[in-house]
Amino acid sequence: MGGSVKMVEETLKLAYGDNSEFIKDKRIAAVQSLSGTGACRLFADFQNRFHPDSQIYIPVPTWSNHHNIWRDAHVTQRTFHYYHPGTKGLDFAALMDDIKNAPNGSFFLLHACAHNPTGVDPSEEQWKEISYQIKAKGHFPFFDMAYQGFASGDPERDAKAIRIFLKDGHLLGLAQSYAKNMGLYGQRVGCLSVLCEDEKQAVAVKSQLQQLARPMYSNPPVHGALIVSTILGDAELKKLWLKEVQGMADRIIGMRTALRENLEKLGSPLSWKHITNQIGMFCYSGLTPEQVDRLTDEYHIYMTRNGRISMAGVTTGNVGYLANAIHEVTKSA
Repeated sequence: MGGSVKMVEETLKLAYGDNSEFIKDKRIAAVQSLSGTGACRLFADFQNRFHPDSQIYIPVPTWSNHHNIWRDAHVTQRTFHYYHPGTKGLDFAALMDDIKNAPNGSFFLLHACAHNPTGVDPSEEQWKEISYQIKAKGHFPFFDMAYQGFASGDPERDAKAIRIFLKDGHLLGLAQSYAKNMGLYGQRVGCLSVLCEDEKQAVAVKSQLQQLARPMYSNPPVHGALIVSTILGDAELKKLWLKEVQGMADRIIGMRTALRENLEKLGSPLSWKHITNQIGMFCYSGLTPEQVDRLTDEYHIYMTRNGRISMAGVTTGNVGYLANAIHEVTKSA
């Protein structure tokens, strides 16, 4: 029911650190999950079973499936401010107010890095303040880390938010996924972990997570987990994987720069700084639904109607065409 022990072991090291005291002290309850979605759903059901009167605070905006997951687990949802449409950056003051004003002991859903859909992440200093405020209020942080390695190209660096919270003495929950950073979408391979008070509590929590998994899907599939444990368990293969993750992230960062430069060269009167300020797989472009419709109808360029561009689809071959089309539909904005 808990899946591959080896895969879970290697996955925890990526998030908590190779020499984590929490791993050594066996304080982490962890199970293999059906990728990140499965990890979130398992945790949502766990929250509903053991904290039936609690609520989850979800950022605005977030990955749309987050709402479906907690809704179907019958957990009450609230929202907190995150993205500021004016600056196309983080609405930090409003975010902090929402943490302060939430009832003590609330659950907060946080994107560990490469926020989906906005690509806007708090700075290290901001994460420290968020951590402090969540601790002061006795809230429980639940991190969804779907893009470790995809933001900066360095999985260690992308885990910095988690490490800040660990240093500050939080108990926390964490969803991890290999869909993006190993391209294993179709294998549904991930991990749910919960940092507990001590080893005894971790054993109890893991047992309950397995009890939840049993009637839901019985056990996770083995193939993707074997790919992960083979790569992460071999020093040479892991080194190669880290190099490839870096190459992939660097390419996306390069495409951000190219898109912004192309728009500026075309003489666009708008600011496109947010393209390079944001990070990860997505660019929250600021395009309106009407402008997105024009891109589709007139230029055969496709993105979600909230203006979210998948930067993975931008290449040296199409970035000029994309910039020109964006310029055409935003000229009169």
